[in-house]
Amino acid sequence: MISNEQRAHDIAIALLSKKNFNSPVDAYHEYINVLLPVLKEIDKDFPDGIAEHPGK
Repeated sequence: MISNEQRAHDIAIALLSKKNFNSPVDAYHEYINVLLPVLKEIDKDFPDGIAEHPGK
């Protein structure tokens, strides 16, 4: 099963891939600012995680 955290991480990385950052710290701060709202939304929709193979 893919965890909600992993799915949110993947979405956050995709959203950040087109941006240029002045430092790794700036990139990390922006990543957290994107990651947390995405994770909260996914958690609302999938409180038990996201199964790769439902029914197993």
